[in-house]
Amino acid sequence: MGEIVEASPAQVIQYFNGEKQNLIPLFQRPYSWRLPNWKTLWDDVLVQYDSDDKSAHFMGTIVSVPARSVPVGVSKYLIIDGQQRLTTISILLAALRDTLDKNSSDRIQEVYLTNRFRDPEDTLKFVPTQIDRDRYRAMILDRTVSDDQSLMSEAYAYFKNQLLRGIDPNGDPIDCAKILTTVERALQVVMINLGDDDDPYLIFESLNFKGEPLTQADLVRNYILMRFRHSMSAGGEQERIYTRYWAPMEQRLGENITEFLRHYAMKGGDNVYQRGIYVATKGLLKGMSAPAEVEAELIRMTNFSVIYASILNPSLEQTPSIRKRLTSLKTLDVGTSYPLLLRLFEARHSDKISIDDLERCLALIESFVVRRAVSVVPTNALNKLFLQWARQFPQENHVDWLHTSMSAGAGGRRFPNDADFGENFKKLAQYGRGYTRYILLRLEEAFGHKERVDLSNATIEHLMPQTMTAEWENEVGPHADSVHARLKDTFGNLSLTGYNTELGNLPFREKKAKLANTHIELNRFVLEQGRWDEDAILRRAEAMFATAISLWPGPVIPAVIGPAAAERKDNELVSAE
Repeated sequence: MGEIVEASPAQVIQYFNGEKQNLIPLFQRPYSWRLPNWKTLWDDVLVQYDSDDKSAHFMGTIVSVPARSVPVGVSKYLIIDGQQRLTTISILLAALRDTLDKNSSDRIQEVYLTNRFRDPEDTLKFVPTQIDRDRYRAMILDRTVSDDQSLMSEAYAYFKNQLLRGIDPNGDPIDCAKILTTVERALQVVMINLGDDDDPYLIFESLNFKGEPLTQADLVRNYILMRFRHSMSAGGEQERIYTRYWAPMEQRLGENITEFLRHYAMKGGDNVYQRGIYVATKGLLKGMSAPAEVEAELIRMTNFSVIYASILNPSLEQTPSIRKRLTSLKTLDVGTSYPLLLRLFEARHSDKISIDDLERCLALIESFVVRRAVSVVPTNALNKLFLQWARQFPQENHVDWLHTSMSAGAGGRRFPNDADFGENFKKLAQYGRGYTRYILLRLEEAFGHKERVDLSNATIEHLMPQTMTAEWENEVGPHADSVHARLKDTFGNLSLTGYNTELGNLPFREKKAKLANTHIELNRFVLEQGRWDEDAILRRAEAMFATAISLWPGPVIPAVIGPAAAERKDNELVSAE
């Protein structure tokens, strides 16, 4: 963001001077100031009432950004902070208009409250948020104030009562003309006008705002809506766009809409940080001059939000094989893959990739993540890798392209081969990692038992216990301490059970008796063993790995790339289902 070169003290009346229109973003919270706020403002005005011309009252900061509206009309500015103050000042001006003589009244109406000789949509100098617009329009243009007990109507009544019946600091009746002069002369703000390259979110972080700052999603919504013609009445362009596109996205994604906007901006391969979502989206839309172009982009965004909803909640996916893969990726918490997932599902909806090939690609992503996790490959390269693949996304041959791309990395970008994966699967401590329970559940599922056990509450059990006893040292043998240190947290010694608290440090023969009642297939090998020592643990790890290597196929082997290898690779991916 560039320097804020337009931050300067200014009289608040400048926001109502000249041909301009200050707009509160559509669908922001309504006017919310109440009696304590109105009284504070009135008292501040009275402090300046008899002061010399050099004194002033500082009302805080007002932040605005030029609003690109169609058609251009008068100059328009979006108020992103200062809504309550400007609304209240305009209501005070309306009350002054309705208490002063005709000349002063006409001057307030024509100079501060309206733009004369302009189209109806450009008439008001200040336009509040949608829920308040009809009420405010009636107050300013029709000079009628409803008795609906709204805060806006109550504010008007409060100020008009003070003007007609109030007492000044000297105990005399209020001089309304003098109040107008005070408002024009003595109420000051810090005016911050942002340029196209400035980021409003950074402004919020640098200033001490008392209210709720806008989120990145709020800023994106406001920017998009301001690309369409606003309306002072219901059913305008902005409201149509909001109702048809934005509101359904908000309802569909809820609090996840901000992260969706980030991943949407990243699907082309650019990295976008959470604080840069607004800037990235603005950059995407900046070159679109016609509202029809912006709406077309919003249609694409809406379609992607449907995809994103199914990524976050796989139960929304209709195809069982795809739903299963999405569930796996959600469990593994692979948020870095979302830009690539958006590209893959976009290809599916445009019929550029088949359901089978999409499932194979999702299986590859799962294999890539699982093998790296088991091999303890640092995750810091994942974001760059998935962005690179999103950027390089092809028009066809998606499975071969993705498998080859994944296989090309080395070091921290590698797709662990069978030897690497196997060594770490069998001998590296895995307990305590986020993916371990998932891997055990998938291994159990691979047995394909027709009457599957409900494993939703199953926990991880150490067969050789975490804390050794004398009986277990005899069970493991003369090198029990070494075996325990090396193998207690490896897959060969881990299983699933619903009896974890009951098993604890029980001797092996007693554990077997309890595990016999669990019907968990992972324990079948254990039940067949006469003792549980290093040899048994390593043999079980070998048997488990034989299943793991079929569930999570590895990288392309360069020496055998060709039709036969491609056919075998597809068979591996299908068998992983």
